[in-house]
Amino acid sequence: MADPLVALACGLSAAFLFLLLFGLSVYLLWRKRRTQALYWGLIPATPTIPRCTTPVLQTSQSSSYGSGDVPFFVPPRFKRTPQPNEEKEEREYAEEWELHPDLHTQRGSVTLGSWFPLGSIRPDLYQLPEEPSEWALPDGSAVRLWFALRYQQEREQLVVSLLRAANLPGLCQGNVTLVKLQLLPSDDRRHRQAKARRKGCHPQFNDTFVFQVSNSCIDQCSLKMNMYTVVHQKKHHLIGQAMIPLRLSELKETAGKVQWRDLDSESDQPLSKNGDIQVSLNYNQSLHRLTVVVLRARGLQCCSDSGVCAQVSLKIHTHVVRNKWTTVAKGNNPSFNERLTFRLLPMQLDTACLTLQLQQPSTEEPVLLGIVVIGPFMYARGRELEHWNDMVSKPQELVRQWHPLGSADTLQELQ
Repeated sequence: MADPLVALACGLSAAFLFLLLFGLSVYLLWRKRRTQALYWGLIPATPTIPRCTTPVLQTSQSSSYGSGDVPFFVPPRFKRTPQPNEEKEEREYAEEWELHPDLHTQRGSVTLGSWFPLGSIRPDLYQLPEEPSEWALPDGSAVRLWFALRYQQEREQLVVSLLRAANLPGLCQGNVTLVKLQLLPSDDRRHRQAKARRKGCHPQFNDTFVFQVSNSCIDQCSLKMNMYTVVHQKKHHLIGQAMIPLRLSELKETAGKVQWRDLDSESDQPLSKNGDIQVSLNYNQSLHRLTVVVLRARGLQCCSDSGVCAQVSLKIHTHVVRNKWTTVAKGNNPSFNERLTFRLLPMQLDTACLTLQLQQPSTEEPVLLGIVVIGPFMYARGRELEHWNDMVSKPQELVRQWHPLGSADTLQELQ
């Protein structure tokens, strides 16, 4: 009994499905016919041709179109009346054709109004903008170097673009100029080298270099750039160098912008008896922050190979507010490149000073190699006083300067 019922149900379902498909097909065919009828109703039997001065070839049309025919019309061609300026240009063009026929017969080129063939290079489009604020020459005999920095956080890459230099000494007039770049501190002792495109006292480099440095280490790194000139027998003579402390926040602000630095020359100042130390200072009045960047030292009289560290002390009157130390660096000309910060109120600028001591670690007591005091008139004179005043007057810059180191007797006088 169940089998006949199943067969009946299957039959009814198939019949219903067939009727549904048949009805849907009829509906779609009717809709298509109606759409075609509306389309042909919009096309006029006789097309309207706009009025024009030139005769137009009109094809014969029938009042009715077949289902496979497509109407086709020849578009009209209008005749323009030339303007007086255009007639003048055509006459000038004809005169130029007679005077310079070779320019118009160049194969594969198009002549423009200034007679520059397509594909030729126009140097005026590629010159660097001569803006006084960015490309001004330095005063005196200082050597200036222009560059741009960009840090790509996603790839952890520092991109350095070396652009140009200016005011090189006369020794470089007929020699090759090189710039060696190195990221410090780094386990990779290799340096990148850029060679000037041409000889002279105002060379151009236009080279780009990439350094791999992680996001966590970028704030502790510095970029060192040394400029050399190649003299006789391929000897490299140092012209000057620049040390640029890197900070992620500053790199974001100056990404891709043209910057410049005046190079420090080793021959600018004679070495003192106890050696010299190079320091950069900055004071941010709104944040009450005094920044000290201990860059490097030279000419130290080291007693052993234990290394050298710098102790920086902030004093207010005779009270030591804070002591900070750099890491230990090796050699008689160590490089530190470390940034130390202190909190100092604006009202305390006239009563505070910085004491920098270079020491050699020892099992008993540190060996003092030299000391220098930088501060206002109450504590310092000469370069040290000038450096402090420049720091106060230039809140947007890191003011860098070399200072001669005093002996241990100076420390006893201060105490």
